[in-house]
Amino acid sequence: ISEYSKTHSLFQLNESVFSLEVYLSSFVGSEISPGSAQIDAISGLVRALKTAATMTTPTGHDHETASGEISVFVLGGKGDLTAELASALRDRGCDVQHFRDTDSLLQQLQEHAPRVIVADTVMLPEMPPLSAELVRLRSHMSINIPLIFVSNSTALQLRVDAIRAGGDGYLVAPLDAAAVAAQIRAAASPDQQRPYRVVVVEDDPTQADFAGSILRKAGVEVLQVTEPVKVIESLRTFKPDLILMDIYMPEVNGIELTTIIRDHQEFVAIPIVFLSGEQNADKQLDALSVGGDDFIAKPIRPKHLLGIVQTRIRRARQLLSATGQPPKHDRVTGLFSRQHFLDRVAKQIDSAADEGQAGVLLVRPDSLPTLQKQIGVGGIDHLMSEFGAILAGQITDTDLAARIDENTFGVLLRRDSADHLVHLAEAILRSIGGHEFSNQVSTTASIGLCFIDDRLEDANGIVSRAATACEEAGKHGGNRVHTHRSDADSQEILAAPEDNLSQRIKATLHENSFSILYQPMLDLQTRGSETYEIVLRMANAQGDLIGDRQLLEAAEVAGVCAELDRWILERAIDILKQRRESGRRTRIFVHQSSHSALDVNLPAWLLGRLRSKQVVGTGLVVDFRLPDLSQDLKTAQQNIKALRDMDVDVSLSRFPEKEAAFKVLRFLQAGYINIAPRLLKADRETIGSVIRQAHDASAKVIVSNVDDPRSIDLHWSSGADFLQGNFIQRPLENMDYDFSQVVI
Repeated sequence: ISEYSKTHSLFQLNESVFSLEVYLSSFVGSEISPGSAQIDAISGLVRALKTAATMTTPTGHDHETASGEISVFVLGGKGDLTAELASALRDRGCDVQHFRDTDSLLQQLQEHAPRVIVADTVMLPEMPPLSAELVRLRSHMSINIPLIFVSNSTALQLRVDAIRAGGDGYLVAPLDAAAVAAQIRAAASPDQQRPYRVVVVEDDPTQADFAGSILRKAGVEVLQVTEPVKVIESLRTFKPDLILMDIYMPEVNGIELTTIIRDHQEFVAIPIVFLSGEQNADKQLDALSVGGDDFIAKPIRPKHLLGIVQTRIRRARQLLSATGQPPKHDRVTGLFSRQHFLDRVAKQIDSAADEGQAGVLLVRPDSLPTLQKQIGVGGIDHLMSEFGAILAGQITDTDLAARIDENTFGVLLRRDSADHLVHLAEAILRSIGGHEFSNQVSTTASIGLCFIDDRLEDANGIVSRAATACEEAGKHGGNRVHTHRSDADSQEILAAPEDNLSQRIKATLHENSFSILYQPMLDLQTRGSETYEIVLRMANAQGDLIGDRQLLEAAEVAGVCAELDRWILERAIDILKQRRESGRRTRIFVHQSSHSALDVNLPAWLLGRLRSKQVVGTGLVVDFRLPDLSQDLKTAQQNIKALRDMDVDVSLSRFPEKEAAFKVLRFLQAGYINIAPRLLKADRETIGSVIRQAHDASAKVIVSNVDDPRSIDLHWSSGADFLQGNFIQRPLENMDYDFSQVVI
């Protein structure tokens, strides 16, 4: 069995039989008889071998069902937290098996391993046998099944018990079952469990082969680089999780190479582990100080190498997940992510006057429902991966391809003329239609094209127009390119007539379908602190996202300003709660209209919402326009005091440099002022006076509307507390901005 499994690369089976072989060999040819403890150990190794053999056979079950559904085991009593979660997981294409006791789950675990196990903490007393089995699977067979606990309690001891039982996650009620199920579904997806990837940089091919063979045997994907000068190119193409590098090489040593690697922003977070016989502590410290993470002493010990590599990669992935920093690339296709795509489209809009014609293509496979029935969810992932490869093969280095959503791709490109863009789109269609996909299906695609010009000012609007064109191509049978066309009136980015917008805003409120964006605000005094302003957007009849003045005017006409204010406050509370539960300390600014500025019922309503969601107000900042509050300063003072009593802070926007404004600030005792836009180019004396008086009143100074570095006097950055604007960062679809990397 040992030789056969090794020959056919059946790693799990080989490791299991090897462990049993080594253990039994200690008794062969000796007079030692195994005692009860040794018999138990042998029994455990035999069970591990049996499980490995079962999972290796073609009839054995894997993490996915035949239809491609992801297998999830749920452990809990009837009607508890896990019941609703199980239903939500099924709705997301998971094959869920619900168990009432650990014995039945263990029995099923012998048949096949799930992607993840979700258990209620009420089952903790029954967990020891299951925990022991999960440890055995992990240690003897390299099968890692995450165990996630759900609970009604935040008690520290219960969390400790869950960790001791082998828990990898702990979720506390009240749970948003749909959101939690989506997280579990994403965590359990095959692309999330992708193999570890390591680049070995070693000028000695023999040493590189030795390290590479150890890693490959453990299932790690390895790229060996024996010419260190080519390492940057290799990192970009291979996209490793870790770099394993010899510290002494003739052309360029490891310390120099690490310095060069760390100068590239895209490689800052990749762990670098040095291979070296160096025992001098000072030299080791020099290597670590330029960006290295660990040392492995030569000669290389396989167990030590694997332990450090796996631990470093696992930790790097955990940090990525915990900090929420998004990969710029989609894990399945290798293409860029949606947010990175939108950022690049926005930059292309800013340079729309450049030579040639820029445009956005949206590409979507035809007949998706039929394909999903044929090849299942897992098959669709493979199909998407091949789609991504086709697109990547059709574009140049100056273009950008991204995965926009589950089944849609975007391509940003510039050519000499509009006709050239159309011709490229048609070439992509031909490539897709003529491609033989690995899962023995054939398909075509629909492509929508939207040209970028100086009349379009919003990246989301451009993508939305391309999506509309893509849908039109699909409606006409697919396998075609449809270009977004409109008459002169609809090409202008203007709001629809007020009566249409007022009806639309009422419907959007009713359907909870506003687009929420998050604009980072840079804290110049506390590096790395997370601060966002919530930005509300709504699609008009042309599919463009409108906001700010147009949205407020529409709400005014519709008579729903107060309702809109409370809607966005409610969302802000939900977001704060989610961030806190994930261990993040986030500050959120929310603008309120004149209707809420002097609403005496607002503090009581907000206090009720905070209590109902079991959240304190810390981190929430409500922004009012100073002119709105000036109409009734006594009421404004009472409201602001009530907000401060619940730890909700207040910001005064449109703040001028006038002495009267500072008298109002001292009277209201607001925590922040947001300067009037006209002060961006104020003289140095005025800037200094505004900052000094605000700080004397214990208020922090926000400088927003920084859309161009030429639009602001640089003296603001030396005294203000926050900077905000499109030049720093346009509003994002998520809260994944990396505040720690910002330098002003």
